[in-house]
Amino acid sequence: MKTNLLTLLLFITSPSLLLAQQGDQWTDKVYSVEGNWKIQEDQGTFYFVLGNDFMTLAGPDLKVYLSPMTIEEIGDRESIDKNGGVMIAGLKSNKGAQKYPFPKGIQPGDYKSLVIFCPQFSVVWGGVSLEAEN
Repeated sequence: MKTNLLTLLLFITSPSLLLAQQGDQWTDKVYSVEGNWKIQEDQGTFYFVLGNDFMTLAGPDLKVYLSPMTIEEIGDRESIDKNGGVMIAGLKSNKGAQKYPFPKGIQPGDYKSLVIFCPQFSVVWGGVSLEAEN
């Protein structure tokens, strides 16, 4: 009984547990984005991790953002940086394995999508949904 209650409390109080923590499905906006991704936690820090098979078109000044909007709500030229988005980091490469720490205090459960975005031209490459699974 104690174990079931503890499990239920963890489930209720941990919004990040409700997230899709990994996948290979991207929602393309202006350009195609492919490959595995996951969110992992290590010693209290969350990381966005791209797999070896990650690939997208190169672009100027690409960045990874968390957005409070779902990827379906985001338009091709949405200003992620001006609409409540939080930048995680500049994209290191348009292909291959990469790992990005979230800024301190940022909880993935507070956001609905991860987005690859070019703020220089307000172009959304694509993103993934972090919606709670039903």
